[in-house]
Order: sequence, then structure tokens, then C-alpha cells
Amino acid sequence: MSQIEQNFREFLNKHPEIEKTYATGLINRRALARYLIKQNLAKNNQMEAVVAMLRRYPFERYRLDKFDIIKQIRISIKDKILILDFDKDKTLIKKLEHIISNIDYDKGETFKIVVGEGCVKVFVDEEKESLLKEIIEQFKCRRLKNISEINILFPKKTDKVKGIISYITSELALNDINITEFLTATPELLIYVEEKYVLKAYEVIKRMQK
Repeated sequence: MSQIEQNFREFLNKHPEIEKTYATGLINRRALARYLIKQNLAKNNQMEAVVAMLRRYPFERYRLDKFDIIKQIRISIKDKILILDFDKDKTLIKKLEHIISNIDYDKGETFKIVVGEGCVKVFVDEEKESLLKEIIEQFKCRRLKNISEINILFPKKTDKVKGIISYITSELALNDINITEFLTATPELLIYVEEKYVLKAYEVIKRMQK
């Protein structure tokens, strides 16, 4: 990989909108090359090298026909989710496991535990916060309230389509929607946003299905 391509990949990670405008034909190759040089990704005398790099670069993410499967997804939304962020602790995890028996998943109640390298996150209905009162008093945590859960259910064959999750999350970012958290449990994608963003997020995803 050339230094120019490496710089370009890093640039796209910070500016995903550039990839979309190029891959969908809104900007041509030479115009993009000139812009990249102005952004100091290459030197003024490297115009042809930048053009050649763009010609070779695999702009796969925004091949929209590739994501036709998104038309088949089902979307549901649930409000008033509480996210608790604890430091990782074995005693904490054991206490959380005991709470599961008080959750009725058949009624759609939410209680998810995610154990990371250094933290434990709990996703729970705000109305069930009382079940965690003792734990919250015993263990310090960061609380995020007024969170909405967007549940995206994909058809099972989606696991063979590369980049579909990044396609969705990038579109949300391009529309100034901040994702608080997201979880995957194939064939489901759970996206957590502040309640003030949920309607806009829903509209963005619905537009992607058209």
C-alpha cells in the first residue's frame, strides 16, 4: 500500500461523506484528487499518482445495488432505556446474573449485560431501575438516561453482505445522529441513540430502504 493510499484510508475514516460523494458519482476522479492534494494528503506534483490511486481504490461501501437487501429489514423502536456503565468486577457480574430471573423477556422487557475488557454495561428499561438499586449504590457507574433502542432485524442471508452495518452507521453519522452504543446479535442490529435523535434516525433508515 502506497503512502498516498494509506493517507486516503485514514482520511475516509474521518470523512465518510467523501467516499459517498465519489462512489455515487457526485464528484469525478480528478476533482477529488485536487481536493486531496489541497488537504495535504499528497504533494502538488503527485496529481497523476493520486488519480491512479483513486482508479485502483475499492469503493465498495456505497455500491447501493449491493445493499438492496436493506429493503427487507424490519425496524422497531423502544424508548426509555437506561444504560449503566460499570468498571469490570466479578462480584458485580454475579449480582447482575441474579437479576435476570426478574426480567420477563417474553413481554419484551429489556435487560442486557455486555462484559468488555475493562467495563460492564447494562441495558435495562428505566422502569426496572429499582431492581438495580443495591448494585448502583454499591458500585460506581455512569448513567445514561432517555435512550432509545432501534432494533433492526435483517434477513438471515445478510451475513454474507460485507459492509452493511458500516453503511447504516455511516448514513446516521452523515445526518448528524450520534450513536450512543450499538450491539450486534445476528440477524439483529441494536442501535442506541438519545431520544431526541430517534425520529430522525428512523426517517434516515426508512429512506435507505427506498
